[in-house]
Amino acid sequence: MYLTLKQKLLEVPEGTVQQIQMLYGYDERKMNEAVDILEEWLKKQNHFLKKDFPRIYLETNIIGSKGSIERTKSKLDKLFALRTVLRKFYEFNDIRNEFKNLFSCTSMLAMPKLTKENNRLFIVKVIGNEFFDKVPYLDYYKIIIAYVEYFRMYDYSDGYRAVIDYRDINIMNIIARVNLVEFKEFSTLILSGYGARLKGIHIITSSKAVENLLRIITPLFNPKLVARFRVHGTLESLHEVISQDMLPKELGGTGRSLKEIQDDWIDLLSSKETSEFFREINKAQVNEAYRMDDLKNEEMGLPGTFRTLSVD
Repeated sequence: MYLTLKQKLLEVPEGTVQQIQMLYGYDERKMNEAVDILEEWLKKQNHFLKKDFPRIYLETNIIGSKGSIERTKSKLDKLFALRTVLRKFYEFNDIRNEFKNLFSCTSMLAMPKLTKENNRLFIVKVIGNEFFDKVPYLDYYKIIIAYVEYFRMYDYSDGYRAVIDYRDINIMNIIARVNLVEFKEFSTLILSGYGARLKGIHIITSSKAVENLLRIITPLFNPKLVARFRVHGTLESLHEVISQDMLPKELGGTGRSLKEIQDDWIDLLSSKETSEFFREINKAQVNEAYRMDDLKNEEMGLPGTFRTLSVD
């Protein structure tokens, strides 16, 4: 069942891996050599608490760093350090039961098909029902991190596109509850730690309040990422940039319903195999007492100030 679900939820068409590798100057031989280099480097990092990783995990991190081995080293070091100091984002054991309230008011899932640009499409649809006020924002951040962690091991894509449907929520409620310090920590983890390459953030709403929300959060990002935010007042506007065959029924697409896809994702993320993977990968932390060179908080993007986050 686990393998069937994985293949059903993360489609990677034949030839896609080679196509993405070629974008960054790799073929199978060169990629194997690059992974060999990373494995040797990992063995020499005295401050790493975990040094053995599946080769595919290292390969997708190389792709996420646009093929740069040195950049991959830097991002892995930063990710393991961030994982150590931001433990609250990793405190989950039973996704099915710990996030029941969230799943009762929100659909959060990756669509099975890659876009023509080989991007993975991530959908968030929030409903302002009685459960919404019971869900701490930290739960949303935890689920997204669980997905990104899973993608690093089991997906092969060239970046992500997010579609956030706010049509059934009062955006002023979101603004009133958001904690900017926590949001900054989460954003740092996603962009600087995992190095997630966001190719577009599409927000669906006709509410003018979205301008206030963007005014609050966009100063945390650099202009390159800010330019990738786009607000759609209608589904027709969304369909101009994202094909309907990529989208679920609720967004005017031809795909399965959000509930059907999310139920499958809950099964997959709650499976014994995935739970074991999360437990093992969470060992990838650091002991700063053994670090040869200091990694300052400022380098991780975690000072008391709001440094601008970079994006590829």
